[in-house]
Amino acid sequence: MAITLGRFTKQDDNSFTGILKTLNVTANLSIVPVAKASDNAPDHRVYAGAGQRYEVGAGWSQIAKSSGETYLNLKIGAPEFGPHWVRARLVKLERPGDDGTTHIALWEPRDR
Repeated sequence: MAITLGRFTKQDDNSFTGILKTLNVTANLSIVPVAKASDNAPDHRVYAGAGQRYEVGAGWSQIAKSSGETYLNLKIGAPEFGPHWVRARLVKLERPGDDGTTHIALWEPRDR
C-alpha cells in the first residue's frame, strides 16, 4: 500500500513545488532539474525552504515497466529522519487537482 507524503505542482521550467508531510515534518520543497554530471548522477535536486534554499535530496527519472509513464525516484534526508532516507516516487496524477496539484509523492514501506 502506497502512502501519499506530498502534493506538488509542475512549473513551466519543469521544476516542481509543493509540500512534503509526515507525522512530524511539514516542509516546502522544490524539485529542480539539473544537468547530469555522469550516468549515475541525479536528474533533479530537492531543496527545502522559501527564499534561501537548502539541498535535502535528489531525484532520478525512471520509466514504469507496466505503464511506460515517467516518474521521479526521490531520496530525501534530514536530521528529523535520523540516519535513514525517505524514498518516494513523484508520479503524475491522471487529472490535476482543484488546487493545481499535478503530481503526488508516494511512499511505500518495505519489510526488512
